Amino acid sequence: MSTARIARIHIFHGISRELSEALARPLRARLPDRDVVVWTHEEELRAGIGDIEALLAFRPPRGVWASATRLRLFQMMGAGVDALLPAPDLPRSVRIANARGIHGPHMSEFALAMVLALAKRVPRALEQSRDRLWKQYGVDTIAGRTLAILGLGSIGAAVAEAASALGMRVIGTQREPKPTPHVAEIMRPDRTEQVLREADFVVVLLPLTPETRGSLGARELGFLKSSAYLVNLARGGIVDEDALAEALRAGRLAGAALDVFAEEPLPATSPLWSAPNAILTPHVAGLGPGYMERLTEIFAENLDRIENGLPLRNEVDRARGY
Repeated sequence: MSTARIARIHIFHGISRELSEALARPLRARLPDRDVVVWTHEEELRAGIGDIEALLAFRPPRGVWASATRLRLFQMMGAGVDALLPAPDLPRSVRIANARGIHGPHMSEFALAMVLALAKRVPRALEQSRDRLWKQYGVDTIAGRTLAILGLGSIGAAVAEAASALGMRVIGTQREPKPTPHVAEIMRPDRTEQVLREADFVVVLLPLTPETRGSLGARELGFLKSSAYLVNLARGGIVDEDALAEALRAGRLAGAALDVFAEEPLPATSPLWSAPNAILTPHVAGLGPGYMERLTEIFAENLDRIENGLPLRNEVDRARGY
């Protein structure tokens, strides 16, 4: 059943004006008959919230949605929706979609790049280069080693394929385990301890939900071998950053690569900045050529779907949080 047409689209990144504008350009080209409005500041969103019908957002504010009485489509720019949910004030009629499925190729490459960089001790190489120090050191290998993926969704499946091509054995966790190509064993989340104990490398790809928040704390990090490496490309709130920094300093973990943090940008006071054998990147793992165009495609399709009373592409289950 067709419904009223949405003539105006709003974009609010929440951190970067540049990324909002980068998304606005392909949207204007794809949807020339619709008005595309970019908001930079939260004050603009708060002032105009009653007029929003379709919104693209990355880091939306909280506690403002009761006034969004005309909002019909809330399209998140990333796969995670933890920046929005839970949102008890968001009208139940609002339908939410994410960008699941467009990150796989970029994030699988990034995950393997971090695994290799940690195994080959690239952080030490860069440090020695800065200090003009010539001192040989041992490096690790990944062939024949076990890679554990926490959260085997579409991105995890792409990581598993890439890792297996390099000779790694892949295991992982999944809420409802089902056969996944290139994965030797899949376990439910309640067996995470066993997965961690087996792992030489861990890639975290879990959604951030009340169940996963803080789920990799000091106790769970203690299940890992001292020779193991941790890569977090999911959400910072899943890993206890203070516990991770301490494990690295104490030599209870060989190294870590983090692209996501509990607070972004990462504060200058974070102990992670000075943690040894750590690679810190500014939430870029999912970005790459064509990203904005693929996001535009999902949003344009969802506009058409919501105007025609159809199920959304990548519609989010509010109860599950993804």
